[in-house]
Amino acid sequence: MRKIKTAAVYSLDGGVGKTTLATVMSIAKGFTLVIDADWEKAELSQLFRVPRRPGWVAPFLRGQPYLHQVNPTLYVLPGYDAVELYQKDQSVVRELELALLEWIEYLPEFVDRQKLPVDTVVIDTTPALRVELLQAMQKLGLYTVFVGDGRMLSKVSDVKAEQYNKYTGFASAVVINQIDRTEVLQARRITPYVLRHVGHIRQYHADSVAAAILRDRENRRSVEELLTKIKS
Repeated sequence: MRKIKTAAVYSLDGGVGKTTLATVMSIAKGFTLVIDADWEKAELSQLFRVPRRPGWVAPFLRGQPYLHQVNPTLYVLPGYDAVELYQKDQSVVRELELALLEWIEYLPEFVDRQKLPVDTVVIDTTPALRVELLQAMQKLGLYTVFVGDGRMLSKVSDVKAEQYNKYTGFASAVVINQIDRTEVLQARRITPYVLRHVGHIRQYHADSVAAAILRDRENRRSVEELLTKIKS
Protein backbone atom coordinates (compact mmCIF):
# COMPACT_ATOMS: atom_id res chain seq x y z
CA MET A 1 0.00 0.00 0.00
CA ARG A 2 1.36 3.40 -1.01
CA LYS A 3 2.59 5.70 1.75
CA ILE A 4 0.45 8.82 1.96
CA LYS A 5 1.41 12.15 3.55
CA THR A 6 -1.59 13.85 5.15
CA ALA A 7 -1.69 17.54 6.04
CA ALA A 8 -4.51 19.23 7.96
CA VAL A 9 -4.91 22.98 7.56
CA TYR A 10 -6.51 24.64 10.60
CA SER A 11 -6.98 28.04 12.24
CA LEU A 12 -8.25 29.73 15.36
CA ASP A 13 -10.14 32.48 13.54
CA GLY A 14 -12.28 32.53 10.43
CA GLY A 15 -11.36 34.72 7.48
CA VAL A 16 -7.60 34.17 7.70
CA GLY A 17 -7.30 32.42 4.32
CA LYS A 18 -7.18 28.86 5.62
CA THR A 19 -9.26 27.47 2.74
CA THR A 20 -7.30 29.58 0.28
CA LEU A 21 -4.05 28.08 1.55
CA ALA A 22 -5.40 24.52 1.31
CA THR A 23 -6.47 25.28 -2.26
CA VAL A 24 -3.12 26.79 -3.24
CA MET A 25 -1.16 23.95 -1.62
CA SER A 26 -3.12 21.28 -3.49
CA ILE A 27 -2.83 22.99 -6.87
CA ALA A 28 0.87 23.80 -6.45
CA LYS A 29 1.65 20.26 -5.28
CA GLY A 30 -0.48 18.14 -7.62
CA PHE A 31 -0.84 14.39 -7.05
CA THR A 32 -3.13 15.36 -4.19
CA LEU A 33 -6.50 14.39 -2.74
CA VAL A 34 -8.27 17.26 -0.98
CA ILE A 35 -10.93 16.70 1.68
CA ASP A 36 -13.29 19.56 2.42
CA ALA A 37 -13.88 19.06 6.14
CA ASP A 38 -15.05 22.60 6.87
CA TRP A 39 -18.56 21.71 8.00
CA GLU A 40 -19.45 25.36 8.51
CA LYS A 41 -19.02 26.44 4.87
CA ALA A 42 -17.63 23.85 2.42
CA GLU A 43 -16.03 26.81 0.65
CA LEU A 44 -13.28 24.68 -0.83
CA SER A 45 -15.85 22.52 -2.64
CA GLN A 46 -17.28 25.69 -4.15
CA LEU A 47 -13.85 27.02 -5.16
CA PHE A 48 -13.20 23.83 -7.12
CA ARG A 49 -16.71 23.93 -8.64
CA VAL A 50 -17.49 20.49 -7.24
CA PRO A 51 -21.09 19.39 -7.97
CA ARG A 52 -23.41 19.21 -4.95
CA ARG A 53 -23.00 15.50 -4.45
CA PRO A 54 -22.50 13.36 -1.30
CA GLY A 55 -18.97 13.73 0.04
CA TRP A 56 -16.78 12.29 2.76
CA VAL A 57 -19.70 11.99 5.21
CA ALA A 58 -21.70 9.77 2.81
CA PRO A 59 -20.37 6.37 4.03
CA PHE A 60 -21.67 7.16 7.51
CA LEU A 61 -25.11 7.85 6.03
CA ARG A 62 -25.19 4.58 4.06
CA GLY A 63 -24.20 6.31 0.87
CA GLN A 64 -21.23 6.46 -1.49
CA PRO A 65 -18.90 9.46 -1.57
CA TYR A 66 -18.54 11.37 -4.81
CA LEU A 67 -14.89 11.77 -5.80
CA HIS A 68 -14.42 14.83 -8.00
CA GLN A 69 -11.55 14.85 -10.48
CA VAL A 70 -10.21 18.36 -11.02
CA ASN A 71 -7.48 17.07 -13.31
CA PRO A 72 -5.58 13.76 -13.61
CA THR A 73 -3.48 14.52 -10.50
CA LEU A 74 -5.94 16.43 -8.29
CA TYR A 75 -9.11 15.13 -6.64
CA VAL A 76 -11.64 16.53 -4.14
CA LEU A 77 -13.98 14.86 -1.65
CA PRO A 78 -16.68 17.52 -1.12
CA GLY A 79 -18.16 18.62 2.18
CA TYR A 80 -21.68 19.74 1.28
CA ASP A 81 -23.43 16.98 3.21
CA ALA A 82 -21.35 17.74 6.31
CA VAL A 83 -22.52 21.37 6.12
CA GLU A 84 -26.15 20.27 5.82
CA LEU A 85 -25.82 18.10 8.91
CA TYR A 86 -24.14 20.89 10.88
CA GLN A 87 -26.74 23.47 9.89
CA LYS A 88 -29.57 21.19 10.99
CA ASP A 89 -28.02 20.38 14.34
CA GLN A 90 -24.74 21.85 15.57
CA SER A 91 -24.49 19.17 18.25
CA VAL A 92 -23.45 16.78 15.46
CA VAL A 93 -19.90 18.15 15.62
CA ARG A 94 -18.61 15.30 17.77
CA GLU A 95 -19.90 12.74 15.26
CA LEU A 96 -18.31 14.68 12.40
CA GLU A 97 -15.00 14.73 14.25
CA LEU A 98 -15.10 10.97 14.77
CA ALA A 99 -16.02 10.44 11.12
CA LEU A 100 -13.08 12.60 10.04
CA LEU A 101 -10.65 10.67 12.24
CA GLU A 102 -11.94 7.42 10.78
CA TRP A 103 -11.38 8.79 7.29
CA ILE A 104 -7.82 9.78 8.17
CA GLU A 105 -7.01 6.22 9.21
CA TYR A 106 -8.73 4.83 6.10
CA LEU A 107 -7.06 7.18 3.60
CA PRO A 108 -4.18 4.91 2.46
CA GLU A 109 -6.65 2.09 1.74
CA PHE A 110 -9.07 4.49 -0.01
CA VAL A 111 -6.34 5.88 -2.26
CA ASP A 112 -5.20 2.34 -3.04
CA ARG A 113 -8.70 1.05 -3.81
CA GLN A 114 -9.52 4.03 -6.02
CA LYS A 115 -6.12 3.70 -7.73
CA LEU A 116 -5.57 7.43 -7.31
CA PRO A 117 -2.23 8.81 -8.56
CA VAL A 118 -1.71 10.80 -5.36
CA ASP A 119 0.87 10.77 -2.60
CA THR A 120 -0.53 13.63 -0.50
CA VAL A 121 -3.85 14.40 1.18
CA VAL A 122 -4.74 17.96 2.20
CA ILE A 123 -7.63 18.40 4.66
CA ASP A 124 -9.33 21.77 5.00
CA THR A 125 -11.03 22.12 8.37
CA THR A 126 -13.49 24.38 10.15
CA PRO A 127 -12.07 27.25 12.26
CA ALA A 128 -11.48 26.78 15.99
CA LEU A 129 -11.36 23.00 16.06
CA ARG A 130 -11.68 21.45 19.49
CA VAL A 131 -8.33 20.83 21.15
CA GLU A 132 -9.23 17.15 21.54
CA LEU A 133 -9.47 16.79 17.76
CA LEU A 134 -6.12 18.51 17.25
CA GLN A 135 -4.58 16.15 19.79
CA ALA A 136 -6.06 13.14 17.98
CA MET A 137 -4.73 14.38 14.63
CA GLN A 138 -1.31 14.84 16.16
CA LYS A 139 -1.35 11.27 17.50
CA LEU A 140 -2.26 9.97 14.04
CA GLY A 141 0.88 11.60 12.66
CA LEU A 142 -0.71 14.32 10.56
CA TYR A 143 1.33 17.29 9.40
CA THR A 144 -0.68 20.14 10.91
CA VAL A 145 -0.56 23.63 9.37
CA PHE A 146 -1.84 26.51 11.49
CA VAL A 147 -2.96 29.60 9.57
CA GLY A 148 -3.13 33.06 11.10
CA ASP A 149 -3.11 36.58 9.70
CA GLY A 150 -1.80 40.02 10.64
CA ARG A 151 -3.47 39.80 14.04
CA MET A 152 -0.60 37.53 15.07
CA LEU A 153 1.74 40.50 14.64
CA SER A 154 -0.23 42.99 16.72
CA LYS A 155 -0.80 43.33 20.43
CA VAL A 156 -3.74 41.19 21.52
CA SER A 157 -5.44 40.50 24.83
CA ASP A 158 -3.93 37.99 27.22
CA VAL A 159 -6.84 35.63 26.52
CA LYS A 160 -6.27 35.81 22.75
CA ALA A 161 -2.53 35.38 23.19
CA GLU A 162 -3.14 32.27 25.26
CA GLN A 163 -5.45 30.89 22.55
CA TYR A 164 -2.80 31.50 19.89
CA ASN A 165 -0.18 29.74 22.01
CA LYS A 166 -2.47 26.78 22.57
CA TYR A 167 -3.40 26.36 18.90
CA THR A 168 0.07 26.92 17.48
CA GLY A 169 1.34 24.36 19.98
CA PHE A 170 -0.25 21.64 17.85
CA ALA A 171 1.26 22.95 14.61
CA SER A 172 3.93 21.27 12.54
CA ALA A 173 4.14 24.59 10.69
CA VAL A 174 2.68 28.08 11.15
CA VAL A 175 1.65 30.21 8.17
CA ILE A 176 0.97 33.94 8.52
CA ASN A 177 -1.31 34.93 5.68
CA GLN A 178 -2.70 38.08 4.08
CA ILE A 179 -0.07 40.49 5.36
CA ASP A 180 1.17 43.76 3.91
CA ARG A 181 4.58 44.12 2.31
CA THR A 182 5.73 46.23 5.27
CA GLU A 183 4.94 43.40 7.71
CA VAL A 184 6.96 40.65 6.00
CA LEU A 185 10.14 40.99 8.07
CA GLN A 186 8.18 41.04 11.33
CA ALA A 187 6.21 37.96 10.27
CA ARG A 188 9.38 36.09 9.30
CA ARG A 189 10.64 36.43 12.86
CA ILE A 190 7.77 34.11 13.79
CA THR A 191 7.72 31.71 10.83
CA PRO A 192 9.40 31.22 7.44
CA TYR A 193 5.99 30.64 5.84
CA VAL A 194 4.60 34.07 5.06
CA LEU A 195 2.04 34.97 2.38
CA ARG A 196 1.51 38.54 1.28
CA HIS A 197 -1.90 39.96 0.52
CA VAL A 198 -2.71 40.02 -3.20
CA GLY A 199 -5.04 42.38 -5.03
CA HIS A 200 -8.64 41.73 -5.97
CA ILE A 201 -9.14 38.32 -7.59
CA ARG A 202 -11.74 38.63 -10.31
CA GLN A 203 -12.90 35.02 -10.53
CA TYR A 204 -14.01 33.01 -7.51
CA HIS A 205 -12.36 29.84 -8.76
CA ALA A 206 -9.57 27.67 -7.38
CA ASP A 207 -7.24 28.13 -10.35
CA SER A 208 -7.67 31.91 -10.36
CA VAL A 209 -7.06 32.16 -6.62
CA ALA A 210 -3.95 29.96 -6.78
CA ALA A 211 -2.56 31.80 -9.81
CA ALA A 212 -2.97 35.19 -8.12
CA ILE A 213 -1.20 34.09 -4.95
CA LEU A 214 1.58 32.13 -6.64
CA ARG A 215 2.28 34.98 -9.06
CA ASP A 216 4.00 36.72 -6.15
CA ARG A 217 7.56 35.36 -5.99
CA GLU A 218 7.78 35.45 -2.19
CA ASN A 219 4.42 33.74 -1.81
CA ARG A 220 5.46 31.05 -4.25
CA ARG A 221 8.67 30.46 -2.33
CA SER A 222 6.80 30.10 0.97
CA VAL A 223 4.34 27.60 -0.51
CA GLU A 224 7.11 25.57 -2.15
CA GLU A 225 9.11 25.46 1.10
CA LEU A 226 6.02 24.39 3.03
CA LEU A 227 5.27 21.59 0.55
CA THR A 228 8.90 20.44 0.70
CA LYS A 229 8.64 20.29 4.50
CA ILE A 230 5.45 18.23 4.30
CA LYS A 231 7.04 15.74 1.90
CA SER A 232 10.20 15.34 4.00
